[in-house]
Amino acid sequence: MALVEIPTMAEIGTGINWVADGACEMASSAVQDFVTNPSVAEAGLSMVASQIEVLEQLVQTLREVCAGIEDVHGKLATTHQLEWHSPAGNAFRHAVGLGQERAKRLEETAMDTAMLASQGVDELRIMISALQSLLAAGRAALGDVAGSAVGRVCS
Repeated sequence: MALVEIPTMAEIGTGINWVADGACEMASSAVQDFVTNPSVAEAGLSMVASQIEVLEQLVQTLREVCAGIEDVHGKLATTHQLEWHSPAGNAFRHAVGLGQERAKRLEETAMDTAMLASQGVDELRIMISALQSLLAAGRAALGDVAGSAVGRVCS
């Protein structure tokens, strides 16, 4: 038969305090890590925000395409105004006129698309900023609540 030595109340109290102090230190460290380290959502928003520049470059390229189409439209307009005195010349003039109409529609479509894309980029920026602010505020509020709870329990 083995004898089991039962610790005294003072020894039990010291053990409990030692465990509680370690738990409080770990809880405090966990709260600090939560407040200072970005969440998956914040990291995702940062990644999306970094890609906005790529979208802006695409919008700029679309605007450059619009300018090129406008230039083609102008050249077709000049060609269309030439005097043609043969059936082939008149057929060519008619074809140029159709090309001019298509170029004008394409230019309008490209300009409208560029304008909408630019507005979309601006709205995306605003949305990302608002979400980042909300996440930061939520993180700070949760950190304050958790820190207060740890402080009350561990005091």
